[in-house]
Amino acid sequence: MTVEDVESFCTAVQNPDRMVRQRALKNFEQCFIPGLTSDDDCSRTFDETYLHILRCYSDRFESVRTLAVTAMDTLLAKLPANDYYLGCIVPVLAKRIGQAEIIEDSEELRLQLLEQLEALVAKFRDPDGVRGDPLLKVFDNVVDILIKTLRDPYPAAQKKSCEIVIALAEATPSLHYRAEALVAPAISILTHRHSANRIAAIDALGVLSLHILSNGDRVSEIIMAVSPLLMDDVPFVRRACGRVGCLMLHKLRDRYSFFHRILPLVLNCLSDDTAEVREDIAKRWQEAGELYYRENETELAKAALIEKLPPGYPVEQYVRPSLACRAIVQRSLRVVNLVLHEMEEWKENIRLHATKLLKQIVLHAESTLSTQFLEINPVLAKACMDSEKTVVAEALGVCELMGILLDYATWSQHVLSVFRSYPTIGQLRCLRTLYARCVQDEAKSNDVRRFAALLLDPDVCHNYKDAAYQRELLCFCTTLASVGEKRDQLAAGLEEITVSEPADGEHQTLERTLYTVALKVIAFCHGVEERNDIHEHGLCILRQLDDNVDRLHAHHLTSVLNKIAHLDSENSDANTSILLLCGIVSECGFQEPYFETLQETLDKALKHAAAEGKVKLFSAISVALLSWSDRNQQSIEMQNSMLKPFVDTLIAPYLIWAAGRSAESIRAMATACFASMAQGIKSEVYMLLLPNYINVLAGLIDDNCIATRAYTLKALQHLQALDFELLKQIAFPVLSRLDDPSSEVRELAAICLGRLRLNVSGDDITPADQEQALLERWQDILRQVLSVMFLHLEHPEIRLRTAIIDSIKRLYVDNRELIKRLTEDISPDRWYKKDLENMMA
Repeated sequence: MTVEDVESFCTAVQNPDRMVRQRALKNFEQCFIPGLTSDDDCSRTFDETYLHILRCYSDRFESVRTLAVTAMDTLLAKLPANDYYLGCIVPVLAKRIGQAEIIEDSEELRLQLLEQLEALVAKFRDPDGVRGDPLLKVFDNVVDILIKTLRDPYPAAQKKSCEIVIALAEATPSLHYRAEALVAPAISILTHRHSANRIAAIDALGVLSLHILSNGDRVSEIIMAVSPLLMDDVPFVRRACGRVGCLMLHKLRDRYSFFHRILPLVLNCLSDDTAEVREDIAKRWQEAGELYYRENETELAKAALIEKLPPGYPVEQYVRPSLACRAIVQRSLRVVNLVLHEMEEWKENIRLHATKLLKQIVLHAESTLSTQFLEINPVLAKACMDSEKTVVAEALGVCELMGILLDYATWSQHVLSVFRSYPTIGQLRCLRTLYARCVQDEAKSNDVRRFAALLLDPDVCHNYKDAAYQRELLCFCTTLASVGEKRDQLAAGLEEITVSEPADGEHQTLERTLYTVALKVIAFCHGVEERNDIHEHGLCILRQLDDNVDRLHAHHLTSVLNKIAHLDSENSDANTSILLLCGIVSECGFQEPYFETLQETLDKALKHAAAEGKVKLFSAISVALLSWSDRNQQSIEMQNSMLKPFVDTLIAPYLIWAAGRSAESIRAMATACFASMAQGIKSEVYMLLLPNYINVLAGLIDDNCIATRAYTLKALQHLQALDFELLKQIAFPVLSRLDDPSSEVRELAAICLGRLRLNVSGDDITPADQEQALLERWQDILRQVLSVMFLHLEHPEIRLRTAIIDSIKRLYVDNRELIKRLTEDISPDRWYKKDLENMMA
């Protein structure tokens, strides 16, 4: 390039005409620079033209500025690596893109200037300082530019700035002088909406952390800023976090002091949802472990000689980490406190990732983590009852690993002393999973009674409002029963369980303890349709204890009844003790071995309970009486001797009329017990018992409450033959109910009338004339009854007419002549005349 060419170029680029300046710069780039063949020519041309070219960097036309930058790029590519050129160009770049305000308003041109800076860094790189570190001369200008451009609103410029930071770290040994100044601008990019920018920022921060010499707080700040991106939606962003963690484990100064902060970056990626992320980080984590092994070979080599796979290790689910990787985690258990803090965050995704991280820590720390169980347990229990199901699943996975890997003696002693104070569903799930997965069978089987005794606490097994809690309770019972079977405790035989058996939890048999817990859960669920699955689960546990559930009740129910507390208080129908007792009565019914105790317990409860509680208790009694014959096969006299005092003590006193709505409800439910006896007790026993209460029932037939009248009539539906005086007491009251306002009562009354039969053969020999006199008197009463029944055959209600016809048919068997005479008096046009004639035929 001749002197005339240079002068012509310099004159042209200063021309006021934009087109002249553009042509000059294009010619310079495309014609003059390619003709430069030697370094001397390039250097001379640069010296003669650079001021004019650089002046064009601030031209008011973007096209001119762009051509100037391009021309300088082309010229720089041919120049030798002389730091003189840096001092000429970099300050100009700093003025254009490194000021507090945005000087260069073109985004594309700012990016082009950054690319020029990147080219300069690459051209003058001297990573080992062999050539005197030429970049040091303009280092402050370069850093000032990056501080500004890392916050550039143009995403491409941000990303390019991160790449220059990484390139600068590789090009000069002097980055440590101002590395801290670049941290805050780089952190600001971590929230950028473009994943590529976030990845670039993570990579840049990882490099910067290696060049911060003495400020550990700044390194911690970098780690804390990057950590939230472990939950990023883009897998490659999460992978970048893991890679930065592995980079720090390899190269960070004083990295041993930061292990507890670095580990979350790595371990979280080991449980990532994306296989590519897991595999990439697992490989780098393994390499970090190998480096640590080399640095601590003396210590770890000895440990390698004696280590063996823990018993029960879940090899089908997890690959055991290397010894060195485990050692890194085991010496950095301070990380547990950080993780536990994150597990209590209000954001679901943070809790989930923290729980996954805890699982990796357990997997690596193994039995070493036993000393941290005291801090882990309450937080883990809280995670086990999290509102997010995925968090609960991960927390239970942590519990399973802990049960396998942690020292049983350490955690078991803690939970045995703490669980009673915090009997939440989370604690129960945690405890149940730990115990179920524990592989130290001998130790846990020795403690099975102690764990079962925990469940006996009323605060534990009386929690009936939470269905999930009850399910967990039964699952734990199933686990304990299985352990007990292994020890042959449950197969010891019923002969070992005596009446004098100690009543306290740990001293009574495992069978009685588990029976008590399961029965209470069953009792609380009895009659609740949406908890039928819990009820069935409880019954399965009882069958696991003994195939004959009634035999279990016979041996253990007395103990359970004796421990029901607060029955001497004024309990309502929502009281725990009343609900428990009602559930037990309904589920277990009445059997001779515990009948007396149950009667005494019910008597105490009925005497003190509020009106609502009494109603609840009588409802349970009526349900239990329906199954009396299934559970009691004694002789008629024995059953009568059991029922008579039971009815006299518990039921009869509440049949007496008393004023008030509450008394009316109690009376109705007490009457329901008689209706249940009529159905559940053998007729021979019932008819032996019933005459004692005919007088009371006759009065209840006319009670003001519809339910009482209905239950009373149901109690009389299964009548056998009665003495004349008893029949006389009930015949007309029942007959009067054919006009009752309730259709149900009218129908029941019609049915009961068909059951009226005179017993003419008593225990004593009745003279024939007296027997005939009784028959005549009964015929007179029956005539009045039948006349009224015939009248009600005109009733429009079909069910009532049908019930009356059926009753007349029943009465016809013993009263043929009387009914024939009455039938003859009926007009032939009555619709039922033909039915009656067919009956008599």
